[in-house]
Amino acid sequence: MQYYLVRLSYTAAAWKELVEKTKSLDDRLDKVRRLIKQLGGSLANYHFFDDEHFAGAGERHIVVHKFVPFGEHDILTILAMPDNVAARTFSMAVAAEDGVKTVELTPMISMEEGIGAMARAKAARSRASYAAPGRAARRRQ
Repeated sequence: MQYYLVRLSYTAAAWKELVEKTKSLDDRLDKVRRLIKQLGGSLANYHFFDDEHFAGAGERHIVVHKFVPFGEHDILTILAMPDNVAARTFSMAVAAEDGVKTVELTPMISMEEGIGAMARAKAARSRASYAAPGRAARRRQ
């Protein structure tokens, strides 16, 4: 699976409909979950205070699938899809709806893959004797 950060913004008309018609979390999420499942993907659940170092710190907290942030975007979530084509298909299907102002997908890799990329970057820099301009200037500061 490949992972994508999803940022979505609604129109004012969409917000009006959401405010007036949404009955529950499942009511709101069922349609989007069906679309994502149809494309072979899944939405993430977010678990907070799960690790052992939080023992005794309070109840664990789970956010089901999406966040509603303050600011430019109305929805934030992480989507797992089998490939870029499935992710782009999802984006197109959502963007085709009148109530969606913007939908942005940012490809992501896991932390484990990121650590592996760091090792590959170090090796590639070494083999290529790569040094970007300005390196000496940074040392003097």
